[in-house]
Parts: sequence; C-alpha cells; structure tokens
Amino acid sequence: MSLFIHWDPMGKPRVTIAALTGNRMIYFWFLGFLSSPCCAAPVSETFTVSVKSHVSVQRGHTAILPCWLTFSQSAEDMEVRWYQGSDEYDTPVLLYKARTFDYSSQKPSYAGRVSFGLKEETSGGIKAGDVSLKLEKATIEDAGKYICLVSSFDDYDSASISLSVTETGHQPLLSAVMKDNNKVNLSCQSDGWHPKPELSWSDTKTALTPANVLFSKNSAGFYSVHSWVLVSSSSEVSCSVGLFNEEPKETRMRLKNSLVLESGSSSAGWVAFGILLVVLAAFGALYFLYFRKKAIKSKSGNDTTDGANLTNILEENEPLLSKASWQSAALLEASKHHGNFTFI
Repeated sequence: MSLFIHWDPMGKPRVTIAALTGNRMIYFWFLGFLSSPCCAAPVSETFTVSVKSHVSVQRGHTAILPCWLTFSQSAEDMEVRWYQGSDEYDTPVLLYKARTFDYSSQKPSYAGRVSFGLKEETSGGIKAGDVSLKLEKATIEDAGKYICLVSSFDDYDSASISLSVTETGHQPLLSAVMKDNNKVNLSCQSDGWHPKPELSWSDTKTALTPANVLFSKNSAGFYSVHSWVLVSSSSEVSCSVGLFNEEPKETRMRLKNSLVLESGSSSAGWVAFGILLVVLAAFGALYFLYFRKKAIKSKSGNDTTDGANLTNILEENEPLLSKASWQSAALLEASKHHGNFTFI
C-alpha cells in the first residue's frame, strides 16, 4: 500500500492511499473523508475596503464619507479607525473597537461631531460592512484626506478619501471710473469664498480678458477676489464669480455716457464735484447766519426796523443769491463730466 499527499486547487491537503493491488474503493473512501468540512483545514477570511474617491460638502452641513467592506461582511467584531493623514494615526477622528466607540485619543476638534453613517439608505450599516463616517457641522479645517482602516484578527485593509468643504461668497460688487477716450475702468470684487473661486468678465457678445485678477485669503481661510477690465463707455458688462461645478453669482452693469468727456485729466469730474460740495456748505452757513441774525433782532424789541430792517434783509439776500448762482455754475461744471451707470 502506498501513501500520497498532495494539495488541491483550493489549497486543502489531499491524502491518497492506494493498495498495490490497485484497490480503488480505499482510495475514494479516504478522499471523501478528508474533503469533509470536519476535517478541512481552517482558512483565514480576507476582505477589501472600498471608498468613494471624493466628497464635497457645504460649510456647516453634514458630510458622509462612504467606506464599506466587500461582499457585505459584518464589521461588528472588527476594529475601524478613521484618521486624517498618515501622521495622525494615534489621534483618530473616530475609533471603533470591541463593539464600542473609543474616544480616549480622539482628535478634539471632532468631538461630538462624528459617528457611523450610511453610504446609502439600504446599506444595512455596520452589520453589512458599512463603516462610513458621518461628519456633522463641517468646517473649513475639516477639508483634507481621510483614511478608513479596518482590521480583524486575521487581516486588515485601508483606503483613502478626500473631503472638500465649500463656502459660497458674496454677490460681486462692481464700480466704474471714467477714463479718457470714452473708456471706463470697471472693477469687480467679491469675498467670503472657499476654496479659491473663479472670476470671469463678459459683455453681450463675448468674454472679456481682464487686466488682472488678484486673490487674498483672510485668517479664517476665506478667499477674496478682485479684478479690473477696461471697456467702452457705452456697453453692458457682467462679472461672474463662483466655484467649480457650481452656479456662479453674477452682477451686470449697463454703461450710458450721455455726454462726451472733455479732453484733460479724468479726475476733472471729481474736482467739479468737490467744488459743488464747498459751495453748498457755504450756502448753508450763510443761510444759518441770516436766520440767526433775524432772530436776535426780533428778540431785542426794536420797533424802528420796519423800513431799515427790510432794507437790511434785501442787502443780506444779495450774497445769498450770488451763492445760489455759484451753485448753478458748479452744477453746470459737474454735468460736463456726467456719466450714467445702471446696475441690472
């Protein structure tokens, strides 16, 4: 009788005993006995961790970072560790082991904001291998790379997922400054964005190329954007600011230059406006002094002011009328630099 030991394609041992006489009954009896479940060698159960590559969430909202085991294996008796980056293993975002959550080494900024979530409503939760991370009240600081690590007594596996936290900024603010040769320098500014937004200019026909686009970031991590473009004084221009794959915010301005700008410095209009303010201030001061003097004279009880007081009033009105004529002249000067700007 001969004894032969070999391995089948599943990795299980097979023993073959064959008599020298070629007795096939003994061969098949031993083969069936060793193939039975009670005699099969134990095999370690392996698994694979799967995740969604990227998740985006609005600041202040709840994010679900999907992570699950293949073949819907239960993870109740496994250890699940969520952490940020390879250097923060010891300060996990969320740690589950021995069928409970362990918060002893949790990163403080996530306290009270994380738990297991569902990658979909019908996933079955941890009993079906769904160990997705639920992150509430997302902040700008939460953005980054997360690692989902699942381990059992026999095996372990991990996968990474990136989270971006967005914030929609304010409506763009447009302002215009008149330039020479019937040109207008338009400025567009918007703040309160995250991450860095995209800005574009356009008129009614085509896209416009801005002179410059500048970004700045405040201490809270929000971005501001500022841009300029030189356009014709009679055109309709729009400035749009927004995040990638989101509807942008847009502000439009219609320019109507009713009077041609005279040759010379483009700041002449501002000079005329300043003169107008000075004239109005002087007129108000004289008006105040006139009524003050009138009140003093009426309080003194002098009854002989019928004719003389009337003369004085007329004399006092003369400079006021002169000042009024100055006001008209200043308004005429300011109108020479007038331009109509309409927001739509």
